[in-house]
Amino acid sequence: MPTDFRETLIEKYYSTHYIHFTPQNAEGWAWVLDRIRLNFDDILSRLPRDSRILDIACGVGYLEEYLLKQGFQNIESIDLSGEQIEAAKLMLTQRGVSFIGKINFVVANAFEYLGKADQFDLVAMFDIIEHFSKEEIGQLLRLTYAALGSGGLLLLRTINADNPLFGRFFYHDFTHETPFTPDSIRQCLAAVNFNLEKVDYEEIPSVEDSLIQRLKSKTRAGGLRVLAKFLGVDPKAFTENLVVVARK
Repeated sequence: MPTDFRETLIEKYYSTHYIHFTPQNAEGWAWVLDRIRLNFDDILSRLPRDSRILDIACGVGYLEEYLLKQGFQNIESIDLSGEQIEAAKLMLTQRGVSFIGKINFVVANAFEYLGKADQFDLVAMFDIIEHFSKEEIGQLLRLTYAALGSGGLLLLRTINADNPLFGRFFYHDFTHETPFTPDSIRQCLAAVNFNLEKVDYEEIPSVEDSLIQRLKSKTRAGGLRVLAKFLGVDPKAFTENLVVVARK
C-alpha cells in the first residue's frame, strides 16, 4: 500500500490525470511526435543508432515511438507508475509499433535506477523534473551526470516559468513542485558540471487546419505580442515548456 499521498498520486497517475491529456486520434499523436522533431531532431539525427538511451518517466511512450521510427533500438524506459508503463505498451501496440527486443520497459524509481546504471549515451527527461523538490532535483541531476558516458547527452523538457501565464500549465497537475526559468535551469546544470548546449522556449507545431483555426491562431498571436510588449518579455516566452540540451 502507498505510504503517503504523493505515492498514491504517482501510482494512479495515468487513470486520475494523464489519461485526460493523451491524444485520442492519429492526428493528435502526429502532433506530439512533431513536437519532439521540432525541438530535438537536430540532436537525435546526429546520434548513432546503436546509442544506449534511457528515458526517465516514459509516460505513455511518445518518445519511444519517435526513437523507434528513427532507428534506435537500445532503449531503456522507466516510470514509477505501473499504469504509465502498461499504457505505453498498449499505445505502441495499438499503433503497430514493434518494440519487443528494442525497448526494455521497467517500473522503477529513477534515483535507484540511475544509481545502479552507467555509460548511457543519452538520458531523456521529458515533463518530469518539475515533479521534484529542489533537493531531489539536485540529486537527480548528479546521478544523471554520473550515469552518462563521456560526452553523453541530457535532453530535458520542463515547465516554462518565464511564461507570464505559466500557472495555467504548472498548477493543473497537483504533483508539480518546482518550475524553471532558463536562468534557473542553467544554474542547476552548471552546478553539477553539465555543459549547456541549448536552452530555449519550446516550438509548437501548427494545427491550423481550417480558416477558423487560422483566424484564432492569428488573433491569439497578436494578443500575445501586445501582452509581451506591455510586460517587457520575449513573445516566444508564451509557450508551455523549456527545452534543454546539456552534455557531460
